Amino acid sequence: MEANYEAVMTLPEPESPLAAELHYYRGRRALREGRLDEATFFMAEATAAATHRVDYHKQYAELLFEVGEVYHANDVWKRVLELDETATEALYHLASNCAYVSQYEEAAHYASEYLARDTKGHFREAVQSLLELIELEQELEDEEEDELITWHTEAQRQIDKGRLFAAKATLERLIGQYPSFWPAYNNLSVVSFYLGDDQAAFRTLEYVLDQNPGNLHAILNTILLLHEAGQSEVALQLSTPLTRVRPLQFDLRYKLATTLALVGHYDRAYEELRLLKDRGFRGDSLFGHWLSVSAYKTGRLEEAATYLNNEEMKQFEEKQSFDIRENLEFRSALVQGLRQESDLARIEIIRIICNLKDDEAFEALALTNAVTENETVRAFAEMCRADLCQQPFKGDVRIKRAFDALVLAEAHVSEAERMSLEGDFYERFATLLLSDESFMDVTASAAALIWMFYTKRDALILEDCANAFHLSVDTLTETVRSFKRTLEQA
Repeated sequence: MEANYEAVMTLPEPESPLAAELHYYRGRRALREGRLDEATFFMAEATAAATHRVDYHKQYAELLFEVGEVYHANDVWKRVLELDETATEALYHLASNCAYVSQYEEAAHYASEYLARDTKGHFREAVQSLLELIELEQELEDEEEDELITWHTEAQRQIDKGRLFAAKATLERLIGQYPSFWPAYNNLSVVSFYLGDDQAAFRTLEYVLDQNPGNLHAILNTILLLHEAGQSEVALQLSTPLTRVRPLQFDLRYKLATTLALVGHYDRAYEELRLLKDRGFRGDSLFGHWLSVSAYKTGRLEEAATYLNNEEMKQFEEKQSFDIRENLEFRSALVQGLRQESDLARIEIIRIICNLKDDEAFEALALTNAVTENETVRAFAEMCRADLCQQPFKGDVRIKRAFDALVLAEAHVSEAERMSLEGDFYERFATLLLSDESFMDVTASAAALIWMFYTKRDALILEDCANAFHLSVDTLTETVRSFKRTLEQA
């Protein structure tokens, strides 16, 4: 069982020199004895308690590299340079570390800066050799590795923007080329789940854990998807052993902490998130949310409010661009709704998907034939697909008239109103379509949809609506009556 380092003994005030010395001593002792996780913890505490001690930061940076936290180590080396401009060995370590993670341009920058600033430095020969190695590595860089990184980065970008079908294709191509690249499988499981294929998602995770036992990302994804699928008790039980786990990588530690918070292990989640905050890690725009939730659930009410209203967190969130059309949850909800909702709701969802006007919309609409036997719904989806491709529709002319009437009506209603919670615009159209309304006069049908939508809100005058569509009042009145009869019988 992992030691509770904070409960070993009563410590002095965290900002006191004595506390820093004590943490540093413990960290050095743990390092000598090979207890790297414990050493990392105490070294981090020492640098936090004595922010001015360059020697503490140097030791901490070297240790972080040893435990695989290369990027965090670089952050600490940069801090060393801020504290002491003459500490040119920091430039050597930055160059070496960047080269280690294949950031060759940055490595070359730091190496060149070291040679410029320390002409007789202790690491001069090593840096010159490193520059030669960097040049060679850049020339001989493995093309297959480049391809793997490119594909996986592209898949992650597609997922972040809700391009789930594109991400699925990219990940499947990546797995076909690199069948042991487990991160691709983990991402594919999430994509499958968001696309409403729960069985495929869990099947992929089972394969990863069978072939790569102990894969923490796969375990966490399993817990997350179980929770999202409504199996909260199973997720909670599966997550309990993870309360004794502390990964070395900060990104993975953050994922573990947020997973524990999601399923209800708030004490452990708060402990991890608070430690990450103290180390300067901010993760993503939800970091403040999860820290606030964990603090609130553990009785730290004032602290929770502080995190939620923290200016630094707000600024971080404001930097995150938001477009509902590029929102993962929004697109996933549309696809899952298409799979699971009634035919009435499917017609509404089909039109919303069509309005996304991209390749993802075309792929999503192709699912319609597999999720419903209703020919009207299928035909409407085909009409929308034809419109996306700007191709002529060869199906039922009634569906074409209905679609044209809907498009004409949409031009007179803002997107916000059409998508509002009152939401009877698309619902009324869907009911008429499924009830075999003829939509014989396209313009009159559009005007009737508009009048019926607004009459409950702004008491739209029938004559004004008819004039807006260049119709006679009698024609509009007749169409409205027809629609009302159909809706009453539905």
